[in-house]
Amino acid sequence: MRSFNRFGITGLALAAMAASFMFASCSEQQTEVSIPTRAARPAAETQNQTEEDIDDTEESDPAEESELYMATDDLDFSNFVFVGDSRTVGMGQHLHLNTIAEVGVGYPFLAAHRSEILELTDTNIVFNLGVNDLAHIDDYIEFFQRLPEEFCFDNHIYVVSVNPTCGNYQSMNADIDYFNVQLSDSLPSTCKWIDTCSFLRDAGFGSPDGLHYNSQTYEMIANLIYNDVMLYQSLGY
Repeated sequence: MRSFNRFGITGLALAAMAASFMFASCSEQQTEVSIPTRAARPAAETQNQTEEDIDDTEESDPAEESELYMATDDLDFSNFVFVGDSRTVGMGQHLHLNTIAEVGVGYPFLAAHRSEILELTDTNIVFNLGVNDLAHIDDYIEFFQRLPEEFCFDNHIYVVSVNPTCGNYQSMNADIDYFNVQLSDSLPSTCKWIDTCSFLRDAGFGSPDGLHYNSQTYEMIANLIYNDVMLYQSLGY
């Protein structure tokens, strides 16, 4: 299902957040996220960086005081399973989420865990990976198109956009945009698209290394996903 506006269904509930999240602190020295034109480069290679290697000691930001989004402690993720890569690992560790995720993985990890995923029932399943192997877009499309209908009807399936990068990784953004367009256009009706990438581009985001996110941004992404899920379900999806 296509998004309802440029932010996807997220914009219905959270567009007001943008004014409060103009921090875009890609690093302590960088204050803007610049989105380059499409570069002639291969898709990103797998990043084998552990969360422990990431220095998440960014300076405090006034946006942390914002009351325009719910505290993550108030959100009930008990019936969620997040499937993903190191970004999901980082968000899962920070927010104590149920995850099927590892650092540095991509489509082969998704395929290897297909049976485990298909055993889930009556669950909100959130897929959020692809940044490590953007060139495998056709494999991701096939994976979601081949999910059994019974499995999709027994669960709520959500696919989250690959989110933006900055700093030393900002050249990946053109490939991320291509990946997101191709995947969102190809999802079956049983899988719902959540476009957090557009929101983060406009609102700003914090990253200690340009690829992973700081604690505040992980909380913002979790809020965006949670609100989209609740809105989809309130509309009967």
